[in-house]
Amino acid sequence: MPKDPIPQSSQSDGRWKIAYVPTGNALSVAIIKGATSKAMTYSFTPGGFDWQTTQAEVEDKRLTLDTDLSRPGKKKETLNLNYVDSADADSAAAILVEGLSGMFVVRRGTDNATDWAVGQKVDVITFTLGAQRPDAPTENGVDTISQQAFLTNVTQRKATLVA
Repeated sequence: MPKDPIPQSSQSDGRWKIAYVPTGNALSVAIIKGATSKAMTYSFTPGGFDWQTTQAEVEDKRLTLDTDLSRPGKKKETLNLNYVDSADADSAAAILVEGLSGMFVVRRGTDNATDWAVGQKVDVITFTLGAQRPDAPTENGVDTISQQAFLTNVTQRKATLVA
């Protein structure tokens, strides 16, 4: 038995919830559950919400020092989407058109069937969308669309939902 504590992990299957919020306070449960916001989670393919953060390296070289030093530089976030092509009016394919701006509210670690509620922790990603790019067909597959989201504001991480 280990002496150090083992932190509890969170399984991702069935425990992500993603909503598109076009305008307003994306941390407001009333707005997330309102008529203009759309549930997006199950439009995305398994790898279809590819949200990454990279960080540049600032070189800090010194005269005659035999080791190159460095410091953390600027961060860059990217969000590449991949979702099923669908004629359904509430699908990502119909809603996420080129030039659309808004916010994705992302909740992790809570069962998807659990409704949005005050006090939950979420991330808010503000974006403008690039072109929808239909993907090549695959054998025994479904039609999908790829799209890049250009992040237009600093992401709110682990923000708390309010009424």
